[in-house]
Amino acid sequence: MDILNWLYLRKEQLIRTTANNPETDLVAIGADVTFAKRDDKYKTYAMPIKDLVAAGSVANTGSYELDLGVTNVVTVTTQKGIIDITNITYISSPDPAFASAELIYINNPELDLTVANRENIYIQYSVYYSPEFDDTAIPYVLATGVVTTGLEFSIFNANPSVAGANQWFGAFYLYYELYTK
Repeated sequence: MDILNWLYLRKEQLIRTTANNPETDLVAIGADVTFAKRDDKYKTYAMPIKDLVAAGSVANTGSYELDLGVTNVVTVTTQKGIIDITNITYISSPDPAFASAELIYINNPELDLTVANRENIYIQYSVYYSPEFDDTAIPYVLATGVVTTGLEFSIFNANPSVAGANQWFGAFYLYYELYTK
């Protein structure tokens, strides 16, 4: 889309700040391709708003692993993602009935965690735990503090029963969204 098209849209007051229907409304994007008829390498394409949002969301999502047998710190570089938490065992795991907690730290070097900016930090997280056959652990995760480059979370075992060797062998994932508003 060249500058004359943009000027026309502006002159005719065809610029919008909201969509009628994200499923069908289109946005113009300049794709980086070789285009012989122009002196630049961009060609204009249209994309539904819903697809543009999804494409942007994927670019800001990462997958990370936190091996608690090695460290309790994971450094993330995306605004949202999934952390696969491994090696939390019944030997070192949180005791049942919220009796103790395992601390983990999610660090993001790009996040401004200064005291003046802390009210602008957006945090959202959820837990997915798929227990093994006789696994009785019930993970409960709580954001409990701020460190220099990230956030502290406490993992509790919400199961009120006595701890046993059959806990914490399931698949444990923490989904997060973490960014400055």
